[in-house]
Amino acid sequence: MADLPTAYPLRDLFDAAVRHDAVKLTCRQCRRVTIFPSHALWWLFHRRAWSDRFEDVRKRCLCLMCLHRTGEKIRYPDLDLVDEPPTDLSLPMPSELDWKRELRRRR
Repeated sequence: MADLPTAYPLRDLFDAAVRHDAVKLTCRQCRRVTIFPSHALWWLFHRRAWSDRFEDVRKRCLCLMCLHRTGEKIRYPDLDLVDEPPTDLSLPMPSELDWKRELRRRR
């Protein structure tokens, strides 16, 4: 059933946040997994005026474990939307006012 077209396709972090999915990023080299709340990740990209399309998110994210161990910047992690609790809560969440303002703007 996942292959059926939908009226509301998932294109960016905002779409994932509206559906309350978490964003799971897996490093291609060390296979480290980090799960972020989609609202917090969207808010980071929104505040920095970065594109929040999934391909652009993958381009911006890098594995900190590989960076500290080898000094390499490993980009383009595997990105999945999951219904699991987040493992990284270090990013601030948007305020309710900011979230509702964005919801109204995108209607």
